Amino acid sequence: QDVFERALLWGSLWDSVREAELDPRDYVELALENLPEEKDESLAQSIIGRTITALHRYVRPEIRKQLAPKMEALAADRMLHSPSQDMRITWFRALRGVAETANARGQLKDMLSGKLTVPGVELRPLDRWNIVESLVAQNDPEAEAILAAEEKRDPSGDGKKYSYMAAAARPDTETKKRYFDEYLHDTARPEDWIEISLGSFNWWNQSDLTLPYLGPALDALPQVKRERKIFFMLAWLNAFIGGQQSAAAQKQVHDFLNTAALDKDLRLKILEVVDELDRT
Repeated sequence: QDVFERALLWGSLWDSVREAELDPRDYVELALENLPEEKDESLAQSIIGRTITALHRYVRPEIRKQLAPKMEALAADRMLHSPSQDMRITWFRALRGVAETANARGQLKDMLSGKLTVPGVELRPLDRWNIVESLVAQNDPEAEAILAAEEKRDPSGDGKKYSYMAAAARPDTETKKRYFDEYLHDTARPEDWIEISLGSFNWWNQSDLTLPYLGPALDALPQVKRERKIFFMLAWLNAFIGGQQSAAAQKQVHDFLNTAALDKDLRLKILEVVDELDRT
């Protein structure tokens, strides 16, 4: 019953998953069983985030397809019925993060249109754009029309930036090629636009599309270090290495570490970021 002890237990279970001692499916199923009763917001956020990581990175696709709808249903229910407003917001963000089936995408679209509302919660512009981004990344049939409608609804400077972010999630080779070229060669594109779009470009379900850019992204590190602000480098590595899930990508990163003449700080940053890919 003590929240601190619960946090320790959940932390130990997650460490066991990351050390390949506990089947990630067991972790997800335990989370699905216990999360409805979790009242501590911080602990719930932690368990939800790790559950989504397990679904997107650690279990096989066929297992994810069995478990993701259960997580979607739980998130949708708690988003509407949790007694705490903070928990309703937490579960709304969980639904946005896990949604991939037609049913869950439909709920997101209903929130954008106003057909579905979270009690006591008003969608901020960035919430709306994050939903649009998710729909684009999942290749929803209505995604392009929704993106165009949101661009018309929010023509502000931030709206244009968030539109650039959302469009980077398009799952097609032409988009990836155009964006990557802009990342390295378009000096007129604001750096914060690029940084906010890196995760969209490397969406979790698009690693096959983005793998061809892993090598060029690593080769560009000296340029990135020279031309970008200090924190941009970590965002770049987290996106391009963190967006990968395959042994081929892992080998590519370690081959680069073994052969490239790198500054010590760059080598350490890569080693820090590649840990998640190694564990995946």
